[in-house]
Amino acid sequence: MTKRLLRYALAATMAAAAAGAHALGCDDFWSFIGRPCSKAAAAWDHGDNELIISGYGYHLRSTYTAEKLRELNERAWGAGWARSVTDADGDNHMLFLFGFRESHNKIQWNAGYMYSTFWGPQDGLRAGLGYAAFIVQRPDIASGVPFPALLPVAAVAYGKATLIATFIPTLNNGINNGSVLFVFGKYKF
Repeated sequence: MTKRLLRYALAATMAAAAAGAHALGCDDFWSFIGRPCSKAAAAWDHGDNELIISGYGYHLRSTYTAEKLRELNERAWGAGWARSVTDADGDNHMLFLFGFRESHNKIQWNAGYMYSTFWGPQDGLRAGLGYAAFIVQRPDIASGVPFPALLPVAAVAYGKATLIATFIPTLNNGINNGSVLFVFGKYKF
């Protein structure tokens, strides 16, 4: 029951954030929040639907013991949904909700906003960099209570398909935590 409530809460948070940002008026925020706010509202109102597919989480071998690596899942299969819009500068703004099997084979839920700026022709191969600001729900962190996260992203796009990677750093300077390269993709309908 608790897991189901958390899933609904994540979905409601994503929808409320987009609708609330649009209703409140992004001009009401500081300038560094106002631009992402207006782009998130544009993605919600005018964006294209996209399918998110996840598939791989590589744990840096130098930060894990061999024993721990044998326990961890690197096949981070999962899926989700996004709405995104590309602005006149070629930058992509995306709202997303997706879940995948994390390192301990439990479902991790994510809902948030991703910004990527791209270089290259719009109809050809292009590379991009950006960030993702989102809410995460993991059973093994914070007793399953959703928490905010901010991560860098790198992307390669061609046509309607985009391959995205992010790096989850080790936060406690210890071994067997963090230092994961997570790779997923999206396809625009």
